[in-house]
Amino acid sequence: MSKAAALSLAAIIAGGTAIPGIPAALGGSHFAATNAYAATAETTAIGEYHIVALGDSLTVGYTNGMEKEANPAPYGYVERVYEQALFQGLRASVSNYGILGLTTAELDRYVGAALKGEAIKPSDLPGGNGHDPRIAQLAAATPQLFADVEKADLVVMTIGSNDFLTVFQQFKSGNAEQLIQQMLPEYEKQLETAVRAVIGINPHAEIVISDLYNPAPNDKRFVSESDYKLLAQASADIRTRIEAVVSRLKAEGYNTRVAYVADDFVGKEVSYTTVLAGDFHPNNRGYEVMGKSFAEVIWGAYRVPSKRDDNVPISVVVAGKELQTANKPVLKNSKTYVPMRDITDAMGAKLLWNNKTRTATVTLDGKEVAFTIGAKTMTVDGKPVPIETPAYLQAVGKESKTYLPLAALSDGLGFQVVYRGTIKTAFINK
Repeated sequence: MSKAAALSLAAIIAGGTAIPGIPAALGGSHFAATNAYAATAETTAIGEYHIVALGDSLTVGYTNGMEKEANPAPYGYVERVYEQALFQGLRASVSNYGILGLTTAELDRYVGAALKGEAIKPSDLPGGNGHDPRIAQLAAATPQLFADVEKADLVVMTIGSNDFLTVFQQFKSGNAEQLIQQMLPEYEKQLETAVRAVIGINPHAEIVISDLYNPAPNDKRFVSESDYKLLAQASADIRTRIEAVVSRLKAEGYNTRVAYVADDFVGKEVSYTTVLAGDFHPNNRGYEVMGKSFAEVIWGAYRVPSKRDDNVPISVVVAGKELQTANKPVLKNSKTYVPMRDITDAMGAKLLWNNKTRTATVTLDGKEVAFTIGAKTMTVDGKPVPIETPAYLQAVGKESKTYLPLAALSDGLGFQVVYRGTIKTAFINK
């Protein structure tokens, strides 16, 4: 392997490291919104299912060239796990503490500081070396990290590849295999310490740790056959170490699992990564495969919206069930409208229609919301509330159907409303 190829592989195989000169744009509002230190659209509420993500740039959701985008918006495995929680009918939120270039020792240091209530310096994390422009904010976020882990129902994690960067400098000397075997025990020890720190904050959370895929294809343009076999064996050995940590913790009664990602990438490295562009991070397909692996371990399935007709703008999922009706959702003035009877039935709400006043009254769990056709206010528990878009009558064949503004109805009844533009789906959960 050439020195340049080795450095390229070493820089990227780790799932997020050695990305030089990342501009401040990587910390832009869209990117930051997926990270714990930034304000998010979803706030934690009583009964909420909270997800915390820890790890390297795979957890960040980094894709090749993202640092060049004006407003990067990651859509990695974490965002997909979040969507799967919504598909389960869970009132979900997510806090992402992924850090570019993070090693297992640094994760141990980061979570350990949160557990002990100690401050951590930016120089103690990889951003201190210029990898992550958000590092000062992330370092200052240890109190928030503690608070988020403490209330977490689920903790997902990718970590470890950055530990083995020095291996690639040993290919020419022939010492790579020996070095891997020397490093594995320390990796296992540091991983267990980091996970135990998470457990120290919250012993009841489900913790799911990904194994590490080998992103180098069995292709002489990237690695020799012998080096490919070495990398494949290293991936298997690392998985064995992760399994050993998980097994010990499960034996002690903690809810820990492995998300098996690596096998799905074998033979599909070119399809699932951007290796042809000199980068081994996952592409959109690769992150979907990762999200699927996590979801199958956590919920036993990976869901996607049903195929929509070309004239149907979005899918609607209510309490985990996709709204299937001949009367399709409508996008009007940038707002989603749904057929009155179909949505109230899906919510399990009681509906009364007053034909004289053309008013729909919806009640559920002691809350009452009323819409009058064309009115710019709705009534919530007897009090008028302004709305931007009123209810209206939609012609459907020879009939007129009442369509209600989805967000206003859901908010009035106290539901969580989350629209995921990535899959053009609105989730309505109690």
